[in-house]
Amino acid sequence: MKFFLSIWLMLWLCAASAGGHAQLPHDVPDCEPQIVSVMAAKSEGATRPVAGWQAVILPDNWSQRWPDYDGTVWYRIDWQPGCVDTDNGDSPVGLVIESIIMAGAVYSEDTLLWRDRHLQEPLSRSWNSPRYWLLPASHLREGRVLWVRVAGVAAQTPGLGRVRLGSPEAMLTVMEQGHWRTRTLPFINLVVSAVLGFLALFIWLAFRSQQVFGWYAVTAFCWVLFGVNTLATQAWPFSDTRMVAQANTLAYIFFIASFCVFSWRLLELRCAVWREFPLLALVAGLAGVIVLSPGWEGLQWAGHISSLVFLLNGLCITGWALRRREAGPLMVAGFYLLLIAIGVRDVLILIGLLSSDFYLSQYSCLLFMLMAAVFLGLRVAGDARRIERFNQELSVAIEKACDDLSATMSKEHRLALDNTRLQERLQLAHDLHDGLGGQLVRSIMMVEQSDDGLDKSRYLSMLKLLRDDLRQLVDSGASASASAAPPQTPVEWLAPLRYRFANLFDALEMLLVWNVPDAWRTQPTAVQCLLLARLVEEALTNIVKHSQARCARVTLQLPDDALLLLRVEDDGVGFDVAAVQGGGLGIGLESMRARTERHGGALTLCSQPGATVLEVRLPLGRS
Repeated sequence: MKFFLSIWLMLWLCAASAGGHAQLPHDVPDCEPQIVSVMAAKSEGATRPVAGWQAVILPDNWSQRWPDYDGTVWYRIDWQPGCVDTDNGDSPVGLVIESIIMAGAVYSEDTLLWRDRHLQEPLSRSWNSPRYWLLPASHLREGRVLWVRVAGVAAQTPGLGRVRLGSPEAMLTVMEQGHWRTRTLPFINLVVSAVLGFLALFIWLAFRSQQVFGWYAVTAFCWVLFGVNTLATQAWPFSDTRMVAQANTLAYIFFIASFCVFSWRLLELRCAVWREFPLLALVAGLAGVIVLSPGWEGLQWAGHISSLVFLLNGLCITGWALRRREAGPLMVAGFYLLLIAIGVRDVLILIGLLSSDFYLSQYSCLLFMLMAAVFLGLRVAGDARRIERFNQELSVAIEKACDDLSATMSKEHRLALDNTRLQERLQLAHDLHDGLGGQLVRSIMMVEQSDDGLDKSRYLSMLKLLRDDLRQLVDSGASASASAAPPQTPVEWLAPLRYRFANLFDALEMLLVWNVPDAWRTQPTAVQCLLLARLVEEALTNIVKHSQARCARVTLQLPDDALLLLRVEDDGVGFDVAAVQGGGLGIGLESMRARTERHGGALTLCSQPGATVLEVRLPLGRS
């Protein structure tokens, strides 16, 4: 496993190094069985070698002695009871072998105690599996020699781990402790990583903008794929050990890349985006090297480069955090330093510079999950506090906006009242001009054109007409504001107008013709009927005052259910419409046009000597 030394630097390795080389306790009582010697020799396979034996010390890595040797090595272990005066022949003995790298078989003399399923490619994987056997007394009488056959590959630190003999109870305890460190704890780490990865994935699927959770999930899954190597006992689904190493190295490279991106996203670095592309390009290049490289050297360099990327990223983040001096970045930087420190410690144990039988790497995964959970929890808590402050500020802003809106609405209400009063005054001025003003003009003209003095009854009649017009003006304003019912027929609408203008036109010896239908096709509103009456009054008053006409005609037509057409014609002298409008002389005409347009209608006026036509087109159903 030489090329994995760089990988073991990472805290993420749940017992990859600790399981393969876990140091079992070696302080034994004097009366416990003790190993006398350990010999090793190369062999072609199942046959025990006769020559070539060399003394070795366990744990043994034969690649240091026989470089580039891929094959089988036999180990001969001679042992004896610890108490010379005690036979111990009737007492069973416990046997523990911490690891066999990669596959092997164990014999007590010629009796097979156990063997891996595959001793040829694809090799079984016993490198992280401590095993325990009970040697019965019958075996011990025949001899005290253990034979261990080991099949391995030079690039994966092949050899035999520590071998321990002792009382069954003590050896069973040793095996359980080793099993906890090398298999149970890595399994817990992988399960926790997978669960947290799925939780992060679900959060990211629900909130796609939170990309940090997506990268957290990718990191966790890559770690699980890499960590499975510590628990696998067979090469399946791969065809040989090298393909297993390829897949494992690929998982490691993608884990390093995703971890780096996750750390950038976690810290919200502004330069994270442009850093991700070179990192992904590097990952793609290393993946190509791993897949296309025919030997083991490419895998080793890929692992070394990935470890270097991790180390440099940690140093960069640490420097950045020290410049920022913020709690979150400093916590992540401290975690990186702890990662590196633990990795260096375990590597020093691996190469023998430190003496210990306990590796901390198996705890790194849970440590990382705890750090990430705490950091994300602090971020969520900070976001919650910001949201709370925002809600408070929003409440204050809404309250202020409501006050401002209330004040604005009060102001608008006052303006609306003032505008209503102004409109009422304008409406009253138009009504006075069109109604009472017209009647006054007619009365004045009757007085002026009378050759003989008018008698008292005629003056009284004109005053009564003026009174009736004033009363109708008041009544029509009140009825319009109260939405009174409109006339039921055009004849009913026409009656007041006919009464008001018939005597005047007769006195002036002018012919006035009325053409109206007997019934409405669509009932106009009271306001529309009042508008039509005012338009007719103003038009007929203008005819009397200015036209010198001999005949006038008022026509009301209903072309369809949605349109009403009013025409007022005379055969007078006519006038220049453009000149009157441009000179500002047609106040009554502009009043008529404004009234019509305010109700959605259109007024047109054409005039020439002998024919003046005023036409109003009013859509029905609109107030």
